[in-house]
Amino acid sequence: MEEWIQLTDDDIARATSLQRVRPPVPEMITVTLDDIQAENAPPAGAIVTSPAGDGTILTITLEDTRPVTTPIHPTADIARLEALMFQLINDTRQNHLARLTGTAWLVRHERLMYIARQHSTDMLRRQYVDHITPEGLTTAQRIQRQHISYMACGENIGVVYGETAHSEQAIYDIHEAFMNQPRSLTNHRANLLNPIWTHAGIGIAVNPDGALVATQLFISAPGRKLAGK
Repeated sequence: MEEWIQLTDDDIARATSLQRVRPPVPEMITVTLDDIQAENAPPAGAIVTSPAGDGTILTITLEDTRPVTTPIHPTADIARLEALMFQLINDTRQNHLARLTGTAWLVRHERLMYIARQHSTDMLRRQYVDHITPEGLTTAQRIQRQHISYMACGENIGVVYGETAHSEQAIYDIHEAFMNQPRSLTNHRANLLNPIWTHAGIGIAVNPDGALVATQLFISAPGRKLAGK
């Protein structure tokens, strides 16, 4: 199987353009009273689909309609990949920023990790790559929903397809791709090395088809000052 990596801003812009042409939203099912047979009426508060071909009725409870969220505790393999990515970021920042600022070493933020895992899982499940969800939820809004205080925030997204997607090599490939970008104020490299960040959260999602999505969230916590030398 041919392996390739999708990491650049151009790739994300292309995915965003395609998403706007045909948003990845499931088709809706319309249910009328005619679809329900009186003798098979469902319990109060239930949502019922049209009768199946064999004459039965599928009943979906309100509990079934609640969105599925990413578990707070990932599998051991995913946690290991997240820890490796976090270590690579901190080692790189230490090498580039140690002489300039006291915020080179980022603090792991559990709630940011949870948000990042949710976003990675959502992108993988609904097949889009963007900092904004199909419903229009931005990075800042996703963080604010978890009642996290911050002065500024940033986000990097990396996607790997192929046989190495479930391995540590995917993490190294993403990190190398970010750091090989030109020196700029607006790309993934600049975001990773931004000296104003104080905390970070890494969230990774994978699927059996050979795809890995990684979300890196960064914030500058209020009350923290740069310790320039």
